[in-house]
Amino acid sequence: MKDAAMTKAVKQKSSDSAPKAETRAEQKARTRARILECALDAFAERGFEGATVRDIAAAAGVNHGLIKYHFSDKDNLWKSAVAFLFYRMREEMKTPEGEEGMSSLEQLKSWIRRYVAYSARHPEHARIMVQESIRDSDRLRWAVNNFIKPDHDLRAKLYEKHVREGLYPNIPRHSINYIIVAVSQYLSMLAHEVKLIYGIDASDPKVIDQHADAIIELFFNHSVPGSGSSTAPRNEP
Repeated sequence: MKDAAMTKAVKQKSSDSAPKAETRAEQKARTRARILECALDAFAERGFEGATVRDIAAAAGVNHGLIKYHFSDKDNLWKSAVAFLFYRMREEMKTPEGEEGMSSLEQLKSWIRRYVAYSARHPEHARIMVQESIRDSDRLRWAVNNFIKPDHDLRAKLYEKHVREGLYPNIPRHSINYIIVAVSQYLSMLAHEVKLIYGIDASDPKVIDQHADAIIELFFNHSVPGSGSSTAPRNEP
């Protein structure tokens, strides 16, 4: 029931339907989603210890007591925010209709494009997990057990299929998982650094598309020198 309610809140938050009179339950769900998004931003920027409930309440435009009413304490707020994060990712990363008939390679390329785009829309996802992953904690174990490991396990059979089909070399699954995740996330996660070095906006749709193209070129289209494939670096946007 809790999972269904969280998924409903994610769908409601992303809906672009015309404005209409909200029920009390809808208003409550929308307020809760706004608090969770502000909590994610705060935890991603300042970490669990640095973020305060009062600052999160101020950012969400709600009374401090309302957060206590919804989430009881800071630890439960963090867990609720991270759960919201992963349910939102699953919703936005769903395989589009019509891809079932595509080849494994084209499906994999499509997944990479969706993941790069997701990472650009929500850089707080990578940032908050990096904040937690640099040290062992009960919070990290909770996130791993409830979301991260199940997601990795779901991809295990797909990874084995891709190895059999020659799309991936036969290297450890953890290596390919973290390689793909890192190259997909880091341009957006380090957006300020990227801006200072290259003068580009990592949230620019053109830059996002070019980054996805670069990953696909590097992993799936790249040929060894002498094969006729160009390896010259492309101009910056």
